[in-house]
Amino acid sequence: MQELEKYIIENEPTIRLIFFFGIFFMMSILEYIIPKRELLLSKLKRWANNIFLVFLNSLLLRIFFPTAAIGVAIYTNNNSIGLFNFFELPFIPRVILSILLLDLIIYTQHRFFHTIDFFWKFHKVHHSDMDYDVTTGFRFHPLEILLSMIIKIFFIFILGVPIIAVLIFEVILSTLAVFNHSNINLPKKLDKILRYFIVTPDMHRIHHSVYSDELNSNYGFNLTLWDRLFKTYKESPKDSYTTMTIGLKNAQDENKTVSILSILKLPFLKI
Repeated sequence: MQELEKYIIENEPTIRLIFFFGIFFMMSILEYIIPKRELLLSKLKRWANNIFLVFLNSLLLRIFFPTAAIGVAIYTNNNSIGLFNFFELPFIPRVILSILLLDLIIYTQHRFFHTIDFFWKFHKVHHSDMDYDVTTGFRFHPLEILLSMIIKIFFIFILGVPIIAVLIFEVILSTLAVFNHSNINLPKKLDKILRYFIVTPDMHRIHHSVYSDELNSNYGFNLTLWDRLFKTYKESPKDSYTTMTIGLKNAQDENKTVSILSILKLPFLKI
C-alpha cells in the first residue's frame, strides 16, 4: 500500500491529466457523432474562451495551492490528523466512505453556491454559458475555483481522507463533470439506468435551465443519490431537452457571456 501511495504522490498530476484529456476527447468526438441539440453560438469562440479559463484557473491553483488537495491528504495521513485517523476502520471501507462524504460535501457546497448571494455572484459564471457542451463542465470563475479548493482542503483536513481516496474522488469529479456537461444524445433506456447511479447529461442539463425551479434542482455532479435523498431531483424539464433555453434569464447576450473579459467581470455586474 505504501508503494501505491508513493506512486500516486509522484504521478498525481499525470494521472489526473490522462483521465481528464481522455474523457474530454471522447466526449468531444461523441458530441460530433451523436449531438443532443444544435449549438446557438460559435463553437470556436466559446471553446477558446472556456478552455483559456481552464488554463488560468489551473495556474492560479498552482500559485495559491501548489500541493492542492493531495498535499493536505499527505500531511493529515503522515501526522494522524482527522476523524478517520481516530477510528480503526479497514482501508477499503475508509476509502469508499471518504469518497461518499466528499461527494456529499460537493453537493452541499453546490446548493450553498446557489442560495447564498456572495457565492452565487461567482457561480453564475458557470450558468451564464448559453450553450451546453464539454467545455461548460470546466467554465468556472477563478474566485469560485479558489473558494471551492479552500472548502475541499478544509474537509479533507477535518476528515483525514486517505491519499488514494482523494485521487479517486478528484478523477471521478473531473471525469463526470465533463461527461454530464456533454452535448451527447444518450438512448433513453441507458439514460434511465445510469440515473439510478450517476448524473447524466440530460439530468444535469435541466440544472442549466433559465427557469429558477429547474436551475435550483439536480445539484449533484457525480451521484444522483443526494438529489433523490434531499428532494432536489427533477426528472425532466418543462420544455424539451432540445428546445429548452440554457443560461441565465437576464444574460441571453453573447457579448456578455462569451469573451474571457466578459466572463471575469460577470460576477460584478447586476445580472
